[in-house]
Amino acid sequence: MVQQSIAIRAPIQTVYDTIVDFQSYPEFLPETRSVCVEWCEDQSMEVSFKIALIKEIHYTLLFNFRPPKEVVWKLQRGDLLKKNSGSWKLTSLEPNLTDVVYSLDVALGLWVPKTLTEGLTARNLPETLKRFKKRAEDKYKKTQKKTGHPRV
Repeated sequence: MVQQSIAIRAPIQTVYDTIVDFQSYPEFLPETRSVCVEWCEDQSMEVSFKIALIKEIHYTLLFNFRPPKEVVWKLQRGDLLKKNSGSWKLTSLEPNLTDVVYSLDVALGLWVPKTLTEGLTARNLPETLKRFKKRAEDKYKKTQKKTGHPRV
């Protein structure tokens, strides 16, 4: 399991909405090629992803939600993954400052050692979190400009 946290200058709801807007991922996560929501219920959703890392990988995750504080997922099926589970945990530190803790446990097929998988994940995670931070902060700034309310 790899875990990292980041502070995002945006309200918790804005950060949460950015995380669960799966279909926008290809717009700001360059490795994400496509996203398809398979089904959606009240507090859960199944989403298929196609990403390009060393090779193109297809997988489907089952998400469970506790708005606006938590998103948890686990692998349903995938071509190269044998495990993909994790969570986003959000804590409001101030009205416009959110602490985000991202946890991820990934295992690739039989021939890839767990230490290699965790190393790749740990190396890519900071950049991914920076992209989510930028996306949420930009989204918040746009809403502030539209409403004319000063940022606190």
